[in-house]
Amino acid sequence: MDRPAVALIPCPEYAPDKVDAAVGRALDLLGGMARFVHPGQRVLIKPNLLLPSPPERAIVTHPSVLRAVVGQVQAAGGVPFIADNPVVLPVSRRGWESAYERAGWAAVAAETGARLNTSVVPQQLPHPQGRLLRVLDISSFVAEADVVISLPKLKSHNFMRFTGAVKNLFGVVPGTTKFGYHLKLQTAEQFADMLLDLASLVRPALTLMDGVLGMDGDGPSGGRPFSTGVILAGTDPVAVDVAALAVVGHEALGVPTVAAARRRGWLGGRLSDIDLLGEELGRVRVGGFHLPPGRSSDVERLPAALRPLAAGNRHHRAQQWRRPL
Repeated sequence: MDRPAVALIPCPEYAPDKVDAAVGRALDLLGGMARFVHPGQRVLIKPNLLLPSPPERAIVTHPSVLRAVVGQVQAAGGVPFIADNPVVLPVSRRGWESAYERAGWAAVAAETGARLNTSVVPQQLPHPQGRLLRVLDISSFVAEADVVISLPKLKSHNFMRFTGAVKNLFGVVPGTTKFGYHLKLQTAEQFADMLLDLASLVRPALTLMDGVLGMDGDGPSGGRPFSTGVILAGTDPVAVDVAALAVVGHEALGVPTVAAARRRGWLGGRLSDIDLLGEELGRVRVGGFHLPPGRSSDVERLPAALRPLAAGNRHHRAQQWRRPL
């Protein structure tokens, strides 16, 4: 099997010309956007909109990165639309619009003509190849797309330790349905297996990570903005995460999603398993980036009204969601 390639490009700030150049170089190293998008295809661009937040807080994918990718998709003849589906968004159309405005994405849509998705119809899709789950809850906007491009943010995560390329795909699970996944999959190992099942179902053609300004500490929303100064891109989301963790000086196998991918035989989980393209790692590696130790359960972070449901029937849920035989 071919080794996955990850393009690693320095990008010290969000000035549009610098981001455009970094995104363009990353794509060129991977064969150009035309490798992933053909004329007339509907292209879902899935950034990270964890919660309505201005981009300078480093919680959401920066609009400059989004704008650069939308432009590349349009130049390749694709028809881009932008969608994410965090649990905290109001159900009204105006609620969606307000969140997109605060993140700076509405301005990108107005400038480029890309459509902003403001509705979700929950769907359940069979996934016979799933290791943990053989049916997954998916937002309807995924089925609308011919091509999926994921734009994660480089951030720490207080449960999974790191949220990047693989974890970004959890955003396609519809709204409050995410609570059910947290309640039923309470360990980091279970949650990581679910995320890999989700990644193998959605199969993003391209992942381009916003690592210009990351977040460390109590992520994915309560940490500190941390200047990491890179754009990463690749076709394998696990490989992109491994490369990103190398940039911030951490052992990738200490992150549950990477460890789970190794157990499946997807990737060894080490930098030596990847072909790094572009800048030398030593020229962009940063120190002082803190990853939290992770927790045995994420239930305490859920709304208080939902916690008793998780505590009361843990054994039953573990049996119900066990990998099918």
